[in-house]
Amino acid sequence: MSDKGEGTNRSRREFLRRAGLLGAAGVIAPGLLAACGSSKKSSSGSTSGTTAAAGSGGAATGDLASILKIDPNGKNGKGVDWNLASVLALTGSGSYYGKTMTSGIALAVKHINAAGGPNINVKYWDHKSGDAAAGKQAMNEIGAAKYPAKLASYGDDIYVMLDDTAKYKVFTLDGGGGTGTAGQGKPYFWGTRAITPNDTLPGVFQWWKSQSPDKKKVGVVVWDAGEPGNSTFKTDFLAKVQAAGLEFNGLFEFVPIGNQDFSSVFPKIKANEPDLLCLGVYGQDPGSFLNQSVTAGLKAQTMGFEFTPDGVNASKGSYDKVGWTFSYDYFDAGNPVSPLAKFFVEEYKKDNGGTPPDFYAANFYENTLVMWEVIRRVLAKGGDINDGTQLDQALQENLTVVSVYAGDASTVGTYTLDPKTHSVSKREMGVFQYKGGKVTPFSFFGIGGEGYRKA
Repeated sequence: MSDKGEGTNRSRREFLRRAGLLGAAGVIAPGLLAACGSSKKSSSGSTSGTTAAAGSGGAATGDLASILKIDPNGKNGKGVDWNLASVLALTGSGSYYGKTMTSGIALAVKHINAAGGPNINVKYWDHKSGDAAAGKQAMNEIGAAKYPAKLASYGDDIYVMLDDTAKYKVFTLDGGGGTGTAGQGKPYFWGTRAITPNDTLPGVFQWWKSQSPDKKKVGVVVWDAGEPGNSTFKTDFLAKVQAAGLEFNGLFEFVPIGNQDFSSVFPKIKANEPDLLCLGVYGQDPGSFLNQSVTAGLKAQTMGFEFTPDGVNASKGSYDKVGWTFSYDYFDAGNPVSPLAKFFVEEYKKDNGGTPPDFYAANFYENTLVMWEVIRRVLAKGGDINDGTQLDQALQENLTVVSVYAGDASTVGTYTLDPKTHSVSKREMGVFQYKGGKVTPFSFFGIGGEGYRKA
């Protein structure tokens, strides 16, 4: 894969989609990934970022300790300096997402410090929104500097960093792209978000059957990711349609990645229009599709698999007027459920001028909290928190960890990782609709549709 030119960008996007990463780290939240909480922390295009030390805490942030029921007399790392690497999209098409991810990290670092945890010093590297060479250079520098852990995105820069992650034994959490399918089971690498659209489909179909029990025909329009990704996705999709007791109507159309003109596919859809149209495209594409579908007169219920600012803008008002229905492990900042989620949203708004956190800020906030959880486990055993192997082993002692998702009014949520795939096996997802500037949840469920319930 070349690192230059539009062909490279297309190949990179195709690889992301083939791996199940788009909408998670390669485009999602358009472009999806990456990071820097403020321009002061970005590296202005260089591979290496600057170091952001833990702050002194701040008013009310000490509440984290009581929310998580942290024993003040336990080995929590208070006063200990600990270095954490973070490789995000500080520049390039995903830089917006870099900012939101970094803002989540920064808030967690402040909260952890105030709650009696370690002084976490985060150094940021820039993979330039999926540039393989930048990721490789960053990983070499991280390994040479002996960082024990890192936070990552874009499926650890489209997988090019995975071999060196294992070589240098750098314990890694990726809450932006997750593992996808190609990154599953890799040593030291853990994906902490659901794979879209695959993981959502059983729950989506349960919602559809309850919503429209007499409408059983399902079709799909999806990005053309090339082989073997196209065939792998189609096989999985058809199996899940059948398992749900629905009917595949034969519509399975591939469209170019980054396509803003869907005029050629609409006649095909209208000639064989399903009741439920699953739309596996990301970034600006969903907004353009919905906007043009209104003119084309499509009647099918469209189901998307991400909700992003780029989608809203590209819809030219259609998201607000028509409504955009979508499903993934979306963080609904307007309806935080657990004490931790409410605390996170309130504190995030305070630190970000009233702006609520999005999916990526939430994921990287909780990833940083999980790092602290793992640190506490290592310290409790008298271990070395600067040893990536010990951190990785500590995570595997209990793969259910703290989360800003799920939970209830009195209980902090969790998610669970799978010991073989290193991806999530239990993760709160749902079906939502954005309309008129507001997101409304319709249903919630876990992987495989587990625990399905109406909102």
